[in-house]
Amino acid sequence: MNALNYLYLALDEKINSQIFYNELSVKVTNPVARAIFTRLRDEEMAHIEVLQQEITAIEARPFPINIIVPRLKA
Repeated sequence: MNALNYLYLALDEKINSQIFYNELSVKVTNPVARAIFTRLRDEEMAHIEVLQQEITAIEARPFPINIIVPRLKA
């Protein structure tokens, strides 16, 4: 497994966490609890944005030709 795979796994976990916190912030009636879940949801969104930027940066890198055609040397 490479770094990109791990980033996608982390992204998936962060998205699931954000959904979880959002659902809780909608369901709870206690305003303090709602504020906490809303803050946690927003923090997860910040993490999601960072992960998406990292994934985009990795995917934008040129692919080494020697990986595509193993007989060639870089």
